[in-house]
Amino acid sequence: MADLGQEPLIAEARMTTTADDDHVGPWIEQIVAMDPPVDDLPTVVVAHSAACPRAPLLVSELLARDWPIRTMLLVDGRFPDGRPFTANPHYAKMLDRMVRPDDYLPPWPRWWGSLVEGLVVDPEARNLLLAEAAPIPRAWFDQGCPVPDLPPTVGRGFLSFGPGYAESCDQAFDAGWLTMRLNGDHLHQMIAPDAVAATLLAMVAGMSCGRGLPEPDGFGRDRGDQS
Repeated sequence: MADLGQEPLIAEARMTTTADDDHVGPWIEQIVAMDPPVDDLPTVVVAHSAACPRAPLLVSELLARDWPIRTMLLVDGRFPDGRPFTANPHYAKMLDRMVRPDDYLPPWPRWWGSLVEGLVVDPEARNLLLAEAAPIPRAWFDQGCPVPDLPPTVGRGFLSFGPGYAESCDQAFDAGWLTMRLNGDHLHQMIAPDAVAATLLAMVAGMSCGRGLPEPDGFGRDRGDQS
């Protein structure tokens, strides 16, 4: 993003523990405690993967603190519906098979065996990914997150990589969000960061031109596919 003239703020949210009853609040609080952008520049909130269902609540809290949020973009994650991840019984069973005696799950890249090695072939990038991942409390996935109504001044978009979150992309489209697809895997931002960043910026620009911003009869609608 910096190479494209943007000033990214990378959230380093606190990981909760098994002693925590709330696994959403601490995550939100640490992010909203960050210093807001300088000069009140319009801000885009981008969430990937498991952060996606919690993004609307984060945006709502940032707006309450006068952050100039312009757009919310979800990337290859579940469409926000307020339900916990374990509302899907197949997902719950998968987690239960991996849970350790201390009620933690292994770091998420370890869930998929050698799959991550195939997705992130560059060893330096892969080692960085593995080093940053930490064990996750099993209860983290049992907590839903409210989905507040955001003001019409906040544009909404969804970017998917491949078929993994096609259903969420369709939900976003049906909700009137601006949607795009890039051919890639779940960690495509590590494989083709320039292409992903350029696509996100193009989506923001499209909303600025009225594609994806709320209109009196609903959101602008667009479904795009890119290679």
